[in-house]
Amino acid sequence: MFDKPDFSSYSYSDLLDAKEHIDKEAYPERYAEIVNLLQTRVQPAEPREVPEEERPISKYSTFWPRFFAAMLDGLVFFVVLYVQCLIFGIEYDANDNFLQAVNGLQFAIYAILMHGFFGQTLGKMAMGVKVLNHDTETKINLTQALRRESVNLGLNIVWFFLILTVGGSFELHGDISENLALLVLGFGVFAFVWAVSEFVTMLFNDKRRAIHDFIGKTVVVRI
Repeated sequence: MFDKPDFSSYSYSDLLDAKEHIDKEAYPERYAEIVNLLQTRVQPAEPREVPEEERPISKYSTFWPRFFAAMLDGLVFFVVLYVQCLIFGIEYDANDNFLQAVNGLQFAIYAILMHGFFGQTLGKMAMGVKVLNHDTETKINLTQALRRESVNLGLNIVWFFLILTVGGSFELHGDISENLALLVLGFGVFAFVWAVSEFVTMLFNDKRRAIHDFIGKTVVVRI
C-alpha cells in the first residue's frame, strides 16, 4: 500500500494539480484535505506589468530636466548680457555676433565655476538635478568641471577670436579672405556636429550621459 502523500508540503500550484487528478471516490479523505489546504492558502498574485506612468522614475532620467535647466540658464544670461549692455552703454542686438560670442564665453566660465563649486547651475538647481562624479556619485571638483566643459569652453574661445578676426578683416579690407570664410564654415559645421552628437549620445545610454559627461567622468542625477 502506498504511503499517504504529505499534502502540507505541496505548493499552491501542486495542490491544484493534485485536486484535479485525484480520484475523489477512492480517496475522499485525501481530497478533503487538499480542498482544506487550498482554502487556507492565498493564491499567488499574477505578475502584472506595471504601466509606464506607474513606474518609478530613474534618478538618471534627466533629459528633460537638463533641457529646461539649459533654457533657464539661457534666460538668466540673456538678462545678464542685457544689463551689461546698459552698464557699458552698448546697444543690445540679438544678431550681434560679438555680443553673443562674449555671452557664450561667459556662460562657459559660469558653468565651470557653478559645477565645480556646487555641482549645479541655477537652472539645474531649479530643476532638481546635479552633476556628480560617475564612479563614486560624489561631488565633483573644479578640475573635473573644467574637463567636463573643456570642449564647450574651447569652442567659445575659438568663436570669440574668429569673430574678432572677421570683424578686423572687414574693418581693414572690407571683406574676408576665402581661407577665413572656409575656417568660419568649418567651425560652424564642427560646432553643429558636436551639438548633435551630445544630444544623440544622451539617448543611447542608460544614465543619459552626454559626451562631455564621458570626458569629465561625470553623471547627472535627480536629487
